[in-house]
Amino acid sequence: MAAMAPLLAALLALLVNAQGPPPQRQKMEAPKWLSDTGKDLFNDIESDDKAHSDLACENREKLLKLMAGKGDKGASDYRARVLLGLGLCEFKKENFAMAKKRLDNAIGEMNVPSEDMMLQNPNLAPIALTKQSADFLNKFEVTQAGTQLRRCREILNRNMKQILKQVHQQMGQQQGEVPPLDKFVEELPGLGKTGQFLPMIVNQVPMLRESFAFTDIIETTLDSIDKKVAAVDASQKSKKMRLDVSKGKSKGGSLLYARALFTDPVVPGERLTAAQELVDGGAAKALMDAEEASEKAGSLIKRTQPGSGCKGGLDALCKKLEKVADIQSNVFGETRLLVLKDGKKQALEVCSTNANVGILLAAKDGATLTVPGQEPTALEAGKPVVFDFCLEASLEASSKVPVLFAQAWHPEFAAVERTTELRSRAKSFGLSEDEVKAVVKVVNDNAKKAWEKNAKLWRSSSEGIAKIRQSLESHASKAQKSKEEAEEAARQEEEGNDDERKKKLEELEKKRAAKKKQQEEAEAKRIARKKQLEEEKAKRDPWLLSPEVVAAEKKVEDLKEERRDANAKLEFDLSTSLTKEIAAAERALKSATKKAKKAYKKGGAAAGSADKEKTEAATKTKEEKKASGEVEELKAKLKDIKKRKAEASEAENFKEAKKLKAEEKELEEKLKKLEL
Repeated sequence: MAAMAPLLAALLALLVNAQGPPPQRQKMEAPKWLSDTGKDLFNDIESDDKAHSDLACENREKLLKLMAGKGDKGASDYRARVLLGLGLCEFKKENFAMAKKRLDNAIGEMNVPSEDMMLQNPNLAPIALTKQSADFLNKFEVTQAGTQLRRCREILNRNMKQILKQVHQQMGQQQGEVPPLDKFVEELPGLGKTGQFLPMIVNQVPMLRESFAFTDIIETTLDSIDKKVAAVDASQKSKKMRLDVSKGKSKGGSLLYARALFTDPVVPGERLTAAQELVDGGAAKALMDAEEASEKAGSLIKRTQPGSGCKGGLDALCKKLEKVADIQSNVFGETRLLVLKDGKKQALEVCSTNANVGILLAAKDGATLTVPGQEPTALEAGKPVVFDFCLEASLEASSKVPVLFAQAWHPEFAAVERTTELRSRAKSFGLSEDEVKAVVKVVNDNAKKAWEKNAKLWRSSSEGIAKIRQSLESHASKAQKSKEEAEEAARQEEEGNDDERKKKLEELEKKRAAKKKQQEEAEAKRIARKKQLEEEKAKRDPWLLSPEVVAAEKKVEDLKEERRDANAKLEFDLSTSLTKEIAAAERALKSATKKAKKAYKKGGAAAGSADKEKTEAATKTKEEKKASGEVEELKAKLKDIKKRKAEASEAENFKEAKKLKAEEKELEEKLKKLEL
């Protein structure tokens, strides 16, 4: 952040004076170890106004190939960054299987101990949560994916606020007077595209720009899966219209709509932990014991605080209710006692957020719950029933029946979401700072104990969630079938005119035969020419046929062939090493040629024969040193490692490729020592 001080100072001058053009956009520098082509791709990605456009995604694919196998300092971090971008590209395309694979690879490059550790780190948690949501979406588990994406969104929002706080402090140190931090934070929903300040700030802070791009994809995906839920659950649309009135504004109101959150109209109490806690914790017994004192309706818990109805004979019931964390910490809810009258229908309060569920607990038999579109449900004494009170439900009784109407957090509404809403709406709901801290502690402590277990219990045997999954699976199956039918139709159309196809095949075969004949004739000419050149060479320079010269020439050719293979596989470190060996082999060839020529001119064939005998003796000595077969064994190992490394690179398992590259280098060094 300190490095951006001059730029932020210039930016502040613009914000205060609103004069002059904005400072140039700041970009991350390309690593020095990249090739020129790689640097150009890196800079193109950084300069793209749309971080995950089709072109930027295509450039990341190319850049990843150029980064493969690099062991330079920071190479893993850069690869992780590119893989994260590719994962988000696939997420944007709704190719969730590939998105998970890319994000898995990105996490592998980070060398973190586990995903649990990532979830404890605010900077890494969004990556792990996005990967988990991709896995859920690939399995059509949209409500679980929605929970992970909402968690991701909240953490990203907190991170962006922290970045803005640091920027604001830096600007204050440079200029003294700055616009209030709240002015910056208020513009966050626009993701740097709208507002007076953030469109200029975002160009100077790459980290903020990346967070905005990440958040944009999460927002788009949440909207998409919320529509998929609404396509199955007709009530979702009406809930959104009534509750989603503050999107893009501060969270200061009393209404909240949580996307991709589903609730069955009526749910057995056994599927909600909070409902079971009313029974196991003694609240149900306390209600039935206080039946005579329950003559008057009243509020028992309101906005996390004790209600006015807790006085008198309901003290014991209120104390039991306070021990149910999902009820006591529900800042939106009001748990109250209702007293149903004989034969009179009583409409129940409609929710202020779909992140709540209703729990009904009757003190005695005789009451009935009616939810639109469902058969009436009889309430048994002491047995809780859970329902979606965002629907306009009502109660009736054949006689006077006290009924506890508790409002609890939805099990799939995560702790980070609950604490965010608590803090942001504390002023609207009249909570002091100490009260907020106490309730936040209750939320976090309860989440650590069994939040995931409670959410899993809630999803078990849910007819609605199963219906959503089946609908999405059916849609995907139909889309795949349509694609296959289109491909088959295209194939049949291509083969439709069979006569024309056969004619073209015959022409193609003729062309192939003619081409093959030309190649055979050319090969025969090449062989004849080669033989001719060798004969001329023997007559002109007979010493070039000396065994030493022939062996030296063969070594040069073999090394050049190895270098061509290394270049084709992008193994540039090996290619550089082979270039040095080729230079040394060429010098040895030149020396051998010179010696053979001198020997030939001095002693003719006899001298050449003597040199041959010396060479054979030296060769024999060298071969004896290699008699153990160690060299051949090392070469076999080296060949196997090269093959495995190529396969790892192809599979984008860069961690394994890096490890194999180190083993390859070690074997090459051993081989060189033995061949000296």
